[in-house]
Amino acid sequence: MNQGSRGITIYNCGHEQCAAGHFFGPAIRKHYLMHVVFKGKGIYRAGGEEYALGAGDAFLIKPQEVTYYRADEKDPWEYAWVAFAGNEAERLLSQYRQEEKGYVYRFGKEEGWQPPMSLLVESFQNGRHNMDEMTGYFYLLFSKFPRDWREMDYEQRYLSGAEGYIHHNYSYPIQIHDVARHVGIDRTYLYKLFVKYKGISPKHYLTAYRITESKRLLEHTGLTITEIGLSCGFHDASVFCKSFLLSEGESPLQYRKRIKEKRGKQ
Repeated sequence: MNQGSRGITIYNCGHEQCAAGHFFGPAIRKHYLMHVVFKGKGIYRAGGEEYALGAGDAFLIKPQEVTYYRADEKDPWEYAWVAFAGNEAERLLSQYRQEEKGYVYRFGKEEGWQPPMSLLVESFQNGRHNMDEMTGYFYLLFSKFPRDWREMDYEQRYLSGAEGYIHHNYSYPIQIHDVARHVGIDRTYLYKLFVKYKGISPKHYLTAYRITESKRLLEHTGLTITEIGLSCGFHDASVFCKSFLLSEGESPLQYRKRIKEKRGKQ
């Protein structure tokens, strides 16, 4: 398996009820290593800081950094851990970062975080090592962390989410209310965000994106006009041609012919 091609690769998982005062370190680890505390207490030292942690907290060991952690003498912690790496790791860790330096994550009042971690460990230890199953539990675990809204203004987050939804779903018969529902806001607020940051309504943005994709298909494929229209979310060829003409000042066929002639002269 080409590990570098995966968004997330799970290298190790485990679960332990620590003895009083049990510690590890100072030491370094090769991959990211996250411990999730189920019960009890302990301390974690990393990045020049010491963190007091308990149930519902998680601490992150970063690759090649010296860290130390120790269970409480009176109420030693029980935790599970997962070692991981991959090109999605940085995005997840920054998106859900809780403490200033990104070493500690807290589930807060969020419920349902313990089952994904337990199932992840169980999936790893059953010997099958189904990476798709394990990464599924891994993503589910992270979804239980509160998002870090400090990384981007909340308006930009809503806008980015709406754009992403459109970019991945424009070929389906989606409506603007679908976009608004996906990002968790109402249509009126979504409209205000698009006008404020894009200068156009979300409906016009969706249409413009469909037209842009249709131009790409007209230029680089031999698909028919009907096939291109359906592929870009227009329910029939007449609607596609009308929208294209209104946007580009020429029909899809005229556009294709002009681009072909232009390339022939080069």
